[in-house]
Amino acid sequence: PVWFADNSVRSGVGPMSCILKPELREKVDRHSLLRDGYVIIRDLLSPGQIEDMRNHIERMVEQRKTESSLNRKADEPPGGAWATSPTPRLKFDEDYDKGSLGAIEFCLAEETLGASSVLLDTSEVSVTYMACICNPEYEHGPAKWHRDTSPPKAAPLEGMLHNYTDHGPAYLQWNIPLFDDNVFWVVPGSHRRINTPEEDRQLSDDPAVALPGSIPVKLKAGDGVVYIHLMLHWGSNYSLTKRRTVHLGYRRFGGDAMSMVHWRHWEPGFYHYLSDSVRKQFEAWDGLFFQEFDLTAKIFHAIINKDANSFEARLHKLHSSPQDRMVGLVMLSKLASKLYKLKHTSITPALLWGNGWDIVYLGSHFTASQADELWQRFHTLDEKLKFQDERRAPGFQGRQSEYNPNDMPADFEVEDFIASWDNT
Repeated sequence: PVWFADNSVRSGVGPMSCILKPELREKVDRHSLLRDGYVIIRDLLSPGQIEDMRNHIERMVEQRKTESSLNRKADEPPGGAWATSPTPRLKFDEDYDKGSLGAIEFCLAEETLGASSVLLDTSEVSVTYMACICNPEYEHGPAKWHRDTSPPKAAPLEGMLHNYTDHGPAYLQWNIPLFDDNVFWVVPGSHRRINTPEEDRQLSDDPAVALPGSIPVKLKAGDGVVYIHLMLHWGSNYSLTKRRTVHLGYRRFGGDAMSMVHWRHWEPGFYHYLSDSVRKQFEAWDGLFFQEFDLTAKIFHAIINKDANSFEARLHKLHSSPQDRMVGLVMLSKLASKLYKLKHTSITPALLWGNGWDIVYLGSHFTASQADELWQRFHTLDEKLKFQDERRAPGFQGRQSEYNPNDMPADFEVEDFIASWDNT
């Protein structure tokens, strides 16, 4: 069943409260999450829930495999993309049907959405990603250690870590295995600091071996681990061993700071098979996302028009705390870059941002010339985020980049950003 504390749905918000069943509430340890960067919730699912989820997942796996075979490219094996992926995964919003809609409903359950509300310390929480990681069809071996962030796409790590320390987490990721799973490793506490010199050396030499101080997260079927995405973590061995690990993302709305993960991967309108109550909840989340996009568009138009008062007032709505506001501004600069590319290149929108549809919606607020002018306004800030040349960033996603992975611009605040408009 879908979880709402008063068994109802409200327009524009998440669960009514953060009340959980006592036996679950005792396991949802926010202190451990904040201290270590992750928390393990043992026996999150009952045997019956595990069996139901296995059935939903296998139905989707078989459908995806069939689709992959039918749509394979000429240079791919008979199984297509599924057979060549080191970590084939389902996307629930794309792969579910009437026979597997319970997988979507699980993402709104007390064990997932409810627990996330407690850990994020707010009732306004939306699911952003609904997937299941599966085993490959060949022995792939280990992945690379990383934090789930990339210098060209997000604010420098130092700024995001300060934002987390000052305002608490605004985004969480989950792994919930349906079969025993010890693939996932973490470096406890690394969500509160940048890499050590020793870590950088090893990540440069070989990013696919255990780091000093790292530990495996050993999970039984039905356990769950919730973690901060900025923590160093590792897929230690992608083997033929059967793996069906539900992988979810949740973000908060409201609060006093802009969420460092402010996109979603499911598309508006995917939920036509779902019950009325679940569909209404996704429609309410649509409202929250589009409200944030509209506010972002107003911030950008104020920048284009060099209207400092309007810009500051609306930035305050998005990030009301005086602390770390520059981190939010850097994230907005990355979004302005994507808007420019949307209007001036042929890059597929889904490769630019989230589900693709949302960047198109945001882009509908601007002409091509306005997107160009907006990006010019961010030129000075963007240059201050860069090195003089491209460099590798050990422990980050993506390839080498000219963007500084760790350090926020020195001696450059919101008022300096406003002053820079006249130089663009």
